[in-house]
Amino acid sequence: MSSDSDSIGYTKKMKYKNTMLAKIERNQIPLSRSLLFALYLSHFINPRGISSKFLCLQYKVGTNASGEAMYEIGIDDVYYVIRWVVLLTFLRSSLMRWCFEPFVSYFCSVKDQKTKTRFAEQSWSFVYFTCSFIVGFYLYFHSPYWLNIDHLYSDWPHYQLTSLFKRYYLVSIAFWLQSVFVLNIEARRKDHYQMFSHHIITCILIIGSYYYYYIRIGHLILMIMDSVDISLSAAKMLKYMSFHVICDFMFFIFMCSYVFLRIGLYNYLLYHAWSKASELMRDAKCVSGLPQKRCWTPSVINAFLGLLGGLQVITIIWMYLIIKVASRVFSGVGAEDVRSDSEDASDTEEVSKEMKSPGVKVSEKN
Repeated sequence: MSSDSDSIGYTKKMKYKNTMLAKIERNQIPLSRSLLFALYLSHFINPRGISSKFLCLQYKVGTNASGEAMYEIGIDDVYYVIRWVVLLTFLRSSLMRWCFEPFVSYFCSVKDQKTKTRFAEQSWSFVYFTCSFIVGFYLYFHSPYWLNIDHLYSDWPHYQLTSLFKRYYLVSIAFWLQSVFVLNIEARRKDHYQMFSHHIITCILIIGSYYYYYIRIGHLILMIMDSVDISLSAAKMLKYMSFHVICDFMFFIFMCSYVFLRIGLYNYLLYHAWSKASELMRDAKCVSGLPQKRCWTPSVINAFLGLLGGLQVITIIWMYLIIKVASRVFSGVGAEDVRSDSEDASDTEEVSKEMKSPGVKVSEKN
C-alpha cells in the first residue's frame, strides 16, 4: 500500500514537471528579465511612448500644501501594476536562487533542496512584508486617520493620493496578483484551495477598494496582514535553519499577533464598517439623477462586508491549524507547519522511494 502511494505521488510529480506551468516556473528569471529588458530598452528609445505608462505614475492633478505631487486613479494604472508583477517575479526568483538558498546552504549547512527552497520562499515573504509594513506604517503615522477609525470614512470619497501612497497601493495589488500567479505555476500543496481562495478574495478586495476609493480602510487592513506575516515568515525561516527554540518563541509571537490583529482588530474594523460606515459617508450616497464620480449604495457596502467576512472565515480556519501547532509547542514537540510544508517530498526522497518500490517502472518519451 505504501509503495503504491509513493509511486502515485512520484508519477504526479513527474507529470507536473512536464507541463507548461512547470516550464514557466523553472524559467521565471529569464522570462521576466527579458520582458523588463525589452520594456526599459523601449523606454530608452522612446521615453514618451507607451513604455512611460509602465514606468511612471499616471493622472497627476497637482500638488498639496506641502508641495507633494497628488494623483487620481484611472485605467492606465493597470500598466504600472503589470510592470510591478513582472518586476516582483524577477526579484523573487533572483533573490531565492542567488541569495537566500546560498545563504542557508553556506551558513546553516542545509543540503536538502526542498528545505532550501522553502527557506528561500519564506525569506522572500519576510523581506516583502517587512518593507511593505514599514512603508504602510509610515503612511499611517502621517495620515489624517492615525488612531482615529472614524476618519477612515469621513469625507469619503478621497479622490487624491500622494505619490508614495499610490505607489504603495499599486505595488500591493501587483504583489497579490503575482502571488496568485506563483501559486498556480508551482507544484500544488495540500492547502492550495485555501490559499487560492484567500489570494482571490484579497485581490478582489484590494482592487475594489482602490476603484471605489476605500483606500484608507484597505491600507489599514493591508498593514494588519503584513505585520502578522512578518512573524510567521520569521518563524518558518528559523525552523528551516534548525533554530528550534527561537522558532518556538517566534511562533508564540506570531500566534499572539494573529489573535490580537487578525482576529481581534480585524473583526473590530469589520464591525465598525458594518455599524458606522454608512452614517459617516451619508453625504456621498448615490442619488438618482445626480452625476457623481463615486458614490455608495447598500449593495456595494454589503459586497465589501461579505468579502471581508469571507476572508475572516479563512483566517479562522487557519486559526484552528495554528492551535494544532501550538499544542505541539506546549507539549515539547516543537513547532511544525501543518499547513503545507510537509506535503511534498523532495526530489531525492521521491526518487529513492521509486527505486525501492518493486514493479514500478517509469518510462520516458522523447
